[in-house]
Amino acid sequence: MRREWFRLKNLGFVFALTLVLQCLALSTPSYAAPYDPYTWRDSTWDYRSEDSTDIPTEVSVPKLVGVASLTLIAYGAAYWLVFEKGWWDDEKSHFHFENDFDYALNLDKLGHFAAGVALGEGFYEGYHWAGASEFQAYLFAGLSAMATHIAIDVKDGYSPEWGFSVFDVLSGTLGGFLPMAERYVPLFKYVDLKWSYWINTKAYYRQSDTGIFTDDYCNQTFWASFKPYRLLPASVRRFYPSWLAIAAGLSIDEGVFIRNYEGTPHREVYIALDYDLEAFRPQSRLARQAIKWLNYFKFPAPTVQVYPDVKWFWLYPIKF
Repeated sequence: MRREWFRLKNLGFVFALTLVLQCLALSTPSYAAPYDPYTWRDSTWDYRSEDSTDIPTEVSVPKLVGVASLTLIAYGAAYWLVFEKGWWDDEKSHFHFENDFDYALNLDKLGHFAAGVALGEGFYEGYHWAGASEFQAYLFAGLSAMATHIAIDVKDGYSPEWGFSVFDVLSGTLGGFLPMAERYVPLFKYVDLKWSYWINTKAYYRQSDTGIFTDDYCNQTFWASFKPYRLLPASVRRFYPSWLAIAAGLSIDEGVFIRNYEGTPHREVYIALDYDLEAFRPQSRLARQAIKWLNYFKFPAPTVQVYPDVKWFWLYPIKF
């Protein structure tokens, strides 16, 4: 009974958050503009470009030392909270390579990609704050994300069960450079890559000794969110909400983590409505930072599962 109450409370919070986002979107005055409304930066939707006054002229050594210190603290916390619960304190094997293509139907590669994105964004903010230019900060952030994944997989190379995975490192590296791509590659003005998570099944936790949520792939969905408004001709944009996006998602079913599963584990494909939070166009740097991070998360919205079965969900990833 207590668990059900907790679930209902979470459900109420998600409902409220969804309604707030919709109300904000519908009440923003700039949506009523006759043609292409003003964006944060300009009509080319260059949302991530920084003000010239925001860019320091030289690197600050004390700030750079602060970034390095904070990074070491974060890595230490990650080891204590995550890696220590894995195999890292167990017996070691000889160093070896292993590309685990059968694990989680390869959805783990998207998980490594998402981790790289988080690292890339975090490192970018640190390097930019320390005085690096936009381009330098993005470049060093991507390289730092790559170095982090290499270090983790080198350690995994001595695991008795895992191994150094070239494709895991490659996935994390590509994720680390995604923030740079979103800044300089025009394609990313029209599509966002997002992630959603909600525990609908305990299948992973029942068979896992560590219970690290990052490996709970049957409850994670990875999305490509497309922004039709930005592709429409100026004469048509007045009829389409600038905040409304369409997303395609990929997940896997719980059978992947059930021993002696009677059926065949499969991938799941979804089509959903989505919110382009950048359409709110906040003017302050702090608000833009908040929107940038929030826009990596796929908030609950009406969704249709199109493979392997057709199902309807009112507020996926919550299934009810």
